Amino acid sequence: MRKILFMFLFGFCQFSYSQVKNTDELYKTAEKLDSLLFNEGFNKCNLSHYDSIISKDLEFYHDKGGITDGKQAFIESIKNNICGGPNKVKRELVPNTMKVYPLHKNQVLYAFIEEGEHDFAEFYQGEWHKRSRAKFTILWMLEEGNGKMKRVFSYDHQ
Repeated sequence: MRKILFMFLFGFCQFSYSQVKNTDELYKTAEKLDSLLFNEGFNKCNLSHYDSIISKDLEFYHDKGGITDGKQAFIESIKNNICGGPNKVKRELVPNTMKVYPLHKNQVLYAFIEEGEHDFAEFYQGEWHKRSRAKFTILWMLEEGNGKMKRVFSYDHQ
C-alpha cells in the first residue's frame, strides 16, 4: 500500500508541475512574448517594446557569441548585429518544439520557462538562405503581472 501511495504522489507531483498544454493561458502568454521578442523585434527590427519585456539585469548566454549582460547591451546587440548588419537575418520557431513550464512558490506562479528550437536564415542575393538551427531556453519572470525575459540560453547552433 505504501508503495502504491508513493507512486500516486510522485505521479501527481510530476503532472501538476509539468509542461503546460498549448491551449493553456500560460502557453499563449509565452507565444505572445516569443512573438514580440522575435517576430517584432528580431525579424522586423521593431525594438520599441523591448523595454517592457526585458529585465534590466538580463543575462544572455550564447554558445557562439558569449555572454551579453544587461538589457541595454542586449538591445544594442540586436540593433547593431541583427538590424544593422549588411544582410537581414530572420528567426523562425520550429513548429511543435515550444514547451512551457510554470514555476511556482507556495502555489503561486512567479515565473515560467520557455524552451524550443528555432531556425535562422539570412537574406542575400535576393533570397533567404537557411543558416542554422539552435535550441533555446528562456526564463520569464512575472513582474507586476508582466513577463520579463531574465535569463536566456541559446545553444547547440548547427
